[in-house]
Amino acid sequence: MKLKKGIKIALLILSFLIVSFVSVVTYSILVIESAKFEYEMLFLVGIILGGALSIVYQIKTLRFYSLKTNTLELTGKLFWIGNLFFSLILFCFSLYFLYFIYINFDNFKGDVPVNVIIALVAVVVILVVAVFLAIEISVLYKRILNQEAQNYIDSIDDIKGHQGE
Repeated sequence: MKLKKGIKIALLILSFLIVSFVSVVTYSILVIESAKFEYEMLFLVGIILGGALSIVYQIKTLRFYSLKTNTLELTGKLFWIGNLFFSLILFCFSLYFLYFIYINFDNFKGDVPVNVIIALVAVVVILVVAVFLAIEISVLYKRILNQEAQNYIDSIDDIKGHQGE
């Protein structure tokens, strides 16, 4: 359980860093440089909005990884959807940039600049975060469903046990 909680905290920190970085980039593009809003910038806005919901989701569900928690409830479906949206948009964003780097690979003529390698590493980290967010959502949702099924079976057993008395 400690490993899962550690992964959860790491996802929270990485989500916060990604949202902060994208917010600063979006602010500098739109406000400081006064650039015209383009459709590609919707990725950035989606990351900011989904990331904010994801951070709240991560904080709210952190208690589910405690050994003291006996009841798991699916509350705040907006945050669950926001976290899933954040994961999907990060995945799409990563694939978009990996494709962009791949398309421009011929322009490097065998000598890849350091800034492209740094960008590639950052994109791969974002891709890994997106995959882990999706896996974490799935695992936690299955845990909640299993606990609800077990609670239902226990309540039936309680009724059967009281009928014999």
